[in-house]
Amino acid sequence: MQPENERSDQGRRSFIEAARRAQIVDAAIETIVELGYAKASFAQIARRAGVSAGLISYHFANREELINQVMITVHESMDADLTTKTEGSGSYAVSLRRLIEGYVHYCAAHPKELIAISRIAANATEAREWADGQRDATLDELEDMFREGQQAGEYRDFAPRVMALTLMAALEAVPRELFERPDTEVAAYATELADVFDHATRKTAP
Repeated sequence: MQPENERSDQGRRSFIEAARRAQIVDAAIETIVELGYAKASFAQIARRAGVSAGLISYHFANREELINQVMITVHESMDADLTTKTEGSGSYAVSLRRLIEGYVHYCAAHPKELIAISRIAANATEAREWADGQRDATLDELEDMFREGQQAGEYRDFAPRVMALTLMAALEAVPRELFERPDTEVAAYATELADVFDHATRKTAP
């Protein structure tokens, strides 16, 4: 049986290591946004994290592993945020609105993270393939949501795949729009975009 103080020490070490990894991931995001993907070396990331390049190597075997962790961390953060925002929606229409508005607000609150993963996806083959897989899964989920909404009688008759592709394209345009136009009124943008798809999917009276 493991002594209590040993388990406690291991818990503290795990917490410290997790915090250090998160610090390095944050620094990697900052570096990619500031210098670009190609120049985001361990040395540059270490400088922004306030640690040695050797410490980064302790937590991440190589640059590719760190870059992949950036992608995973940002996607997990976004998924958790949107799941919280859409829980208990009560209807497909409300869920769709909360999803769209929540995504816009998430992008506004995390501009650097979204720019970083877009640059990673444009340059790193393994990360891009992983991101493509995530995108395909999201498209399937959106298509299922639209189909189920039709079956529930909430949505009008349309091609669920086409609507999912259209929504995906609109969402993918959000990070760059907010990054290039920092004065954008985020709440108004979120509401307007949600309104567009509410009108596009709504089942109107004959």
